[in-house]
Amino acid sequence: MTARESSAQIEQQAAIWAARLDARALTPAEQADLDAWLSGDSRRLGAWAMARAALARVELAQASGSTHPAARIPWLTRRFLLRGAGMALAASAVGAVALGLWSDGDHYATGKGEMLRIALSDGSIVNLNTASEMNVQFTDRQRTIILRGGEALFAVAKDASRPFVVIAGDARVRAVGTAFTVRHEARRPVDVIVSEGVVEVSEARAAPVRVSQGMRAVVDPRAATPIETAAIASDTIEQELYWREGKIAFRDTTLASAAAQFARYNDEHIVIADPVLAQETITGLFIANDPRGFAQAVAESLGVVTRIEAGRIILSPT
Repeated sequence: MTARESSAQIEQQAAIWAARLDARALTPAEQADLDAWLSGDSRRLGAWAMARAALARVELAQASGSTHPAARIPWLTRRFLLRGAGMALAASAVGAVALGLWSDGDHYATGKGEMLRIALSDGSIVNLNTASEMNVQFTDRQRTIILRGGEALFAVAKDASRPFVVIAGDARVRAVGTAFTVRHEARRPVDVIVSEGVVEVSEARAAPVRVSQGMRAVVDPRAATPIETAAIASDTIEQELYWREGKIAFRDTTLASAAAQFARYNDEHIVIADPVLAQETITGLFIANDPRGFAQAVAESLGVVTRIEAGRIILSPT
């Protein structure tokens, strides 16, 4: 049995086809090969569209002599698309993705369906997820981020003399050099996942807790134990971080939960019309700003019906 292509393999091949078409017109034989490739897997058409969009953005920025930060990023080139398609494709996977290279002391915010990549003056990188907001406050003694809401991934540059502290509600996350995500949403505990290094998580009623790579900390001031930690598998961390690429990953996730996830990124909401159907599970990788594509995939997979009604995507048994 032939192994199913991974998403990374599909994106790489899409980037190669896009670069080839960008360089010259395809021969009839190549066009036939491309058409056959696109028809072979439903994920390929989306990857192809993203690869073409990424090239178009680079071409527009270079042709116009744009001063937008995207035009100044050295890796955002056709050559990069060929040797590292995944990162470039990520820049076109969500409706509005930006790259930030601005001064400290600023306020950053994303709307629904937007993501922002911010390069801070100390060399740290922040990826701000959909509907998120933060402030940056750097001094000679401390680097402080106030995450007012939403989710962010921090890749922290090492500087032992200036600790890097993220404040999210009642939680404080302190790091020197590491990578971690913080999710802070209304009426929910603060969620911290460490993908590299070690952080120190604290809360007003609890002693600081060290959280190392491959661990999650949940901070809830209303709970008997305000800070709960647990190990988390590497593939689960990978699944949690697909939003950086404008995607949502599900693994045995109920349709009700999947619909709630899509609602974080889209104003057009998915409604599951039947409570039994809402508990059906799905596994797969989907584009975050394409709820209709997700609904169609569910309809085909489970043999249900999808329809658009009053700005909602409704899934029902019949």
